[in-house]
Amino acid sequence: MKLIEGIYFYPWLSLYENNCNTYLLSGEVLTLVDVGHLKHVPRLLTEIERDRISLKDLSLIISTHLHPDHHEGVELLGRKDLLVAFHREEERHLREYGYQLYQGMGLSVPSRKPDFYLQEGELLLGQDRWQVLHVPGHSPGSICLYSPQRKALISGDVVFLRGVGRTDFYEGDGKALAEGIERLSRLDIEYLLPGHGEIIVGKRLVKQNFDWIKEQILLL
Repeated sequence: MKLIEGIYFYPWLSLYENNCNTYLLSGEVLTLVDVGHLKHVPRLLTEIERDRISLKDLSLIISTHLHPDHHEGVELLGRKDLLVAFHREEERHLREYGYQLYQGMGLSVPSRKPDFYLQEGELLLGQDRWQVLHVPGHSPGSICLYSPQRKALISGDVVFLRGVGRTDFYEGDGKALAEGIERLSRLDIEYLLPGHGEIIVGKRLVKQNFDWIKEQILLL
C-alpha cells in the first residue's frame, strides 16, 4: 500500500511465522528494501502487483542486513538486470559467521552476489536522494536509509516501536547499537519505518519512542 509519496509499505502481520516488513521506493529507480524469506516472496509480489506496480520495472533490491528473514528471498528475484546491494561488512559476516543462521533454520544461503556495496553517504536513485547510514550492532553491516525530504527513516532491525535489534547473534555489539540509536534519534524523522512491527508516524511519537528506548532499554 502507498504510505507517502515515493514509499510503499508491505507489512508482515503474521504472529506465527517470522518475516520482515518490506518497503518499495517508487521513484525513477524502482527499489525494494528487504524482500524477506524466500517462501513469502510470491505473496509480496502479488501485493505489489495489486498496487498496479509493474515488477518488470523493478531495478534494485537493497538488504539492510543479510539475516534470512530480510535477505533470503533475493534468490527468487534473480533477473540478471536486477541489481542487488548491501554493505560490504555483511558479505564478510555472512561468509564467516552469518551462514550459521541459515544452516540452523535449514535454509540455503543465497548465491546472489552484490552488484555494488552500500556505504555511509548519499545514495542517488535517479533524482531521489537518500542517505545510507551504517549502524552496526545487530549485525556488523546493518544499514538504515534516510530521506531528508520525506523525513523518513527505514531502520531495518536497528530500532522498532519500543524495541531494538538483538545483539546476541555472532558479532552483535550492544555498545555500537546504542551509539547508533543515539545518532539516529537526532535526525528529523516524521516516519519511522522498522523492519518488523508497526511504523511510527509523527515527530512527537517518534521522539517519544527514542526517549523510551534510551531510558528503558539502553539505560542512557
